[in-house]
Amino acid sequence: MPTTAYVVVASSPDRAWIASALAPGVVDAVVFPNHDAAQIANLPDGPADCLILSADEDEASTLRLVRELRRLGSALPVIVLGPHTAFRTAVEIAQLDATDFLERPVSVRQLRAAIRRILP
Repeated sequence: MPTTAYVVVASSPDRAWIASALAPGVVDAVVFPNHDAAQIANLPDGPADCLILSADEDEASTLRLVRELRRLGSALPVIVLGPHTAFRTAVEIAQLDATDFLERPVSVRQLRAAIRRILP
């Protein structure tokens, strides 16, 4: 599993759930309160790092963030958590070279499997 997961999720319960789901294999979970592409694009994007985003509240800003990260040259693997009604968002995320789109509700097993898939 990655050693660092950068998490951009608005809901406190979701952040806590993600942190506990990743706890066995993630050394550090860094939480960002907003979609600041410039700040996130400057993060290390080593083989053991990933970005977890929530598209539940604002699918458009999630898409803008991934688009901007790719435009800025960030190769950071991205996992997006979104509602089951977000098929169009899932397709657009895939076209932006995001790593995965997980439809809610997401289980701990699904999240861990998605993270394992990004490892080199």
